[in-house]
Formats: sequence, C-alpha cells, structure tokens
Amino acid sequence: MGESNDLFLDSFYVARQPVFDTEKKIWGYELLFRNSGSSNVADVGNEDAATSQVIADGFGLIQEDIEEDQRLLVNFPRNMLLEGAADFLPPEICVVEILEHVQPEQDVIEALQSLKEKGFTIALDDYIGQDGFEPFVELADIVKVDCLDLERSELANIAGNLKQLGVQMLAEKVEDNEMFELCSELGFELFQGFFFSRPEIIPGKKISTSNINRMRLLGSISGDNFDVEDLTRAINSDVSVSYRLLKFMNSPTFGLPNKINSIQQAIALIGYRKLAGWLRMILLSDISSGPAGDELAFLSIKRAKFLELVARELKTCPLSSESMFMLGLFSLLDVFLNRPMEELMAELPVEKELIQALTNKNSNAAIFLDIVKSLEKADWDGLTDSIMNNGLSPLSVARNHLAAMQWANEIVLMSKAKESPANG
Repeated sequence: MGESNDLFLDSFYVARQPVFDTEKKIWGYELLFRNSGSSNVADVGNEDAATSQVIADGFGLIQEDIEEDQRLLVNFPRNMLLEGAADFLPPEICVVEILEHVQPEQDVIEALQSLKEKGFTIALDDYIGQDGFEPFVELADIVKVDCLDLERSELANIAGNLKQLGVQMLAEKVEDNEMFELCSELGFELFQGFFFSRPEIIPGKKISTSNINRMRLLGSISGDNFDVEDLTRAINSDVSVSYRLLKFMNSPTFGLPNKINSIQQAIALIGYRKLAGWLRMILLSDISSGPAGDELAFLSIKRAKFLELVARELKTCPLSSESMFMLGLFSLLDVFLNRPMEELMAELPVEKELIQALTNKNSNAAIFLDIVKSLEKADWDGLTDSIMNNGLSPLSVARNHLAAMQWANEIVLMSKAKESPANG
C-alpha cells in the first residue's frame, strides 16, 4: 500500500456502545468505527482490505477488556461480508451485524449462511418491518429494531411479528427509561441507547449518606488550595479507598520501583496533585452503582484522559491539562447524582471556565467535550466538522481516544477491587 493507505489504516476511530439486558446488566458492546476523519474516505464500503484491517485492529483493542460471556457486535457493509472480513474475528465473541443499507441479494445470503456454519451469531441492524428483508430476518439470530421514530402501535406490531419467528429482539435508540419499560413489556431482551444516562426521576429520592461523604471528599480535593494533610485525611477517612489506592500505586500502571506501604509515602514519591487525581477517580467510581453506573464511570474516566491528552498537544488549549482532565471526569456528575450540574458546581471549588464548560454556557473548552461525545455516539459527521474547525489532527484524535479507552478500562477494572485486605 502507498502512503495514503498507511494513513487510512492508522487514523481509524473506535468507540463502543453498551448493550444491556432486561436487568440493565451489560450483555455486550457494539464496536463503532470509522477509518478516517475525512468525509471523502469515511465510507466503510471503500478500500475493503484496509477496512478489514481496521476491524481486526479495533476488535483486538476492545476484546482485551470485555468480561467473560460478553459479546461484541461489529458492523459489516456488503463488500466486507463478501470479502470474508469476519474471518479475522472469533465467532464465539463476535456478532456480525448486517448494516441497514445492505440488500438481501443471493451472494450476501450465501455469505451469511457460510458465517452461521462457522458459528457466528448474525444480527440485523435498523429493522422497522420494511418489506423485502424477510431473508435477513429468517437468517438472523438477533434483530435490532430502531425504536426512536416508531409509534407505540407500530413498535408493538413489529415486536409481535418477530416473537413469532423466535428471534432475539434488541431495541436500539432507547433514549429514556419510559421507552426501556415499554420495550421490556413488548418482549425485547436487549437494549441499546442513552437511556442509562437519563435516570428515572423518583419523587423524594435522596442521595445516600455515603455519596454525600464522597461529594465532600471530592470538594476537599477539587480546588487549588488543598494541602498534603487535607489529602491524607481524605484518603484515610475511608478504609476501602485507602486500600484500593495503595493497590493502584503498587500496580504496573504507576511503574514505581519500590513498594508503597503508606499514603504519606505515596505522596512523597509521586506528588499530592497526581494522587488527588487518582482519588477523584476512585470516588467517582464509588458514586456509581450497578452496570449502568460502571459504564458511566468508564465514560467519565475515558473522557478525562482523552481531554488531558488533547490539552497536552495543543498550545492554544483554553484550560490546563489538569483542568481538562477534571472537565471530562465531572462531565457526567449530574447523571451520577441525579442533580442539576449548576447545584453540584456550587459545592465544588473549581475554576470559572471549567464551570462554564460543564454547565453548557459559553466556553471554548466545551468544544473539546463535544468532540469526545461525538466519538462516543459515532457521530462521524459532527466529529469531522469539529476536527476541521478546530485545527486538530484526525490521526492524533483517533490515537488519543484509543489510548484513553485502554487506560480507562484498566482504571475501572482496578477500581472494582473493593474488598478489604482481610477479605482479599
């Protein structure tokens, strides 16, 4: 391949979107990718060999971090199905997802039959009951129904027909808890969308005492004027946090030459500001609860690292790399605690520009938060516009996002070790 194709291979974007079951546990993820930030080469049907390599690379990165029995859905356009791109991937994990613009032509049907014989699970994307797709529905193990623009009666009719065929139904673009409940009633078993980031409002719901304490701890280490004694007290006030923080610092992630035996020793070796950053992440992970909360913690920590990496590369960034990290870390705090961001910011002594970015007010820093949100939603057109308008490098954005995803996975996995030393 020539130089242009090398860039094409290197500058791919990878995002993931969780798929939940009826108990809101994570069943798996959809792997969302694009091989360039440039619109003229963003069509995944182009450059089939390169696109196949992109899928193999992206899948390998994400596969390392999923839990046992979780699945990964991967989008396949027509040419990739015919070229055998799925042969790069393990059938026990990979779900081959037929994109909505693929037509049920004979050669495509034969390719899908061959994949099923090899043990692959087949999913049909964006089904809304359209005529002519019966051959795909008959082959599919999973049918994804786009619920966003369907009337309740239309959705019920489609669900009823699919149940008769015995396929597993996945409701996609589930935007709120009300739609989640409706789809559950209609027999959907899997759910995808942003409903988990819009929690159900329960009248009279109160924040737990433990979360109030964690918010106080966050407040004590979020300003610029905290000192070593404040930080030490904050950590030692929670046995679980103390234990896990020491476990973190003795892990390969820190790369310290000697074993750390106390918080004071850790502060002396790596500095209280860096240590405060780790404490913020642990507290945020603790505030989350359940699988949806784990996904929110992952998104927050990934956003934080991505924005930090972007800030380090940009000479004109409106905030320091540390403040950009906090922008990402706190960007979903209102969702975690089910309280308006303005109220939460009043309780945390953070800088004005950061507050403006988090509360959707006029802020140059908010542009970079929008970029990472576009990556998460696979809004490739919006991402391309943001990259071009802000003079960013598509290659740099792609690599930083991949690095942030891997880093966040490591942190979330370590933060789940909540047992005490006596129980470990």
